[in-house]
Amino acid sequence: MVKVLAVEDDPAIVDALSYALRREGMEVEVSGTLKDACGRLEGKDLVILDLGLPDGSGFVVLDAVRRARPLPRVIVLTSRDEEVDCVACLEAGADDYVVKPFSPRALVARVRAVLRRSSHAPPPEPSRAPNALLVDEGARQASFRGCSLALTRTEFDLLVSLLRAPGRVKSRSLLVEEVWGPSYALGDRTVDSHVKGLRKKLEEAGAPSNLIETVRGVGFRLTEVR
Repeated sequence: MVKVLAVEDDPAIVDALSYALRREGMEVEVSGTLKDACGRLEGKDLVILDLGLPDGSGFVVLDAVRRARPLPRVIVLTSRDEEVDCVACLEAGADDYVVKPFSPRALVARVRAVLRRSSHAPPPEPSRAPNALLVDEGARQASFRGCSLALTRTEFDLLVSLLRAPGRVKSRSLLVEEVWGPSYALGDRTVDSHVKGLRKKLEEAGAPSNLIETVRGVGFRLTEVR
């Protein structure tokens, strides 16, 4: 059974969410504060997270999610619909972003899509990339020459996507399909922002600046620069 933590303090939204998800056969726990939510993450498959909680920002929960095992997926709920807000959530590790008001039916469809991507996770065997880049897809860990990379979920998935075809250019649309899913229509700026964050963390670990090369007007590729 899929275990969901709904972090929301609005009773009406909680009732609608709980009803819709339980009808899908999911087990739902509800939390209305940051402190309570951070203590309930263990063992959850999915977190539905309101960013505007009474005791602070939901970004605190997003930070705690990175340390939870197994690593749950996250769908953020917010009343802010600017692209910069969406990018900030995705860069912080969220898998999806839903603007209020929303249809519970539409949210359930998003939940299914996020969980479907989880069920198609790659096998756990470690794989090596150029320049001493080591990626363990099962443990969702990556390092460069022994230096661990603190990647968000999306950054890790981007790295894996590029690693599967080293030296080959991957278009932004193909990266969106492989990382977010075929039903997502994300702008180039969103993809570029995630790649920028991934490239910065690689460079901080000592990787060459052109390890992930931008191919103007097309997309990105993982190079084999020594």
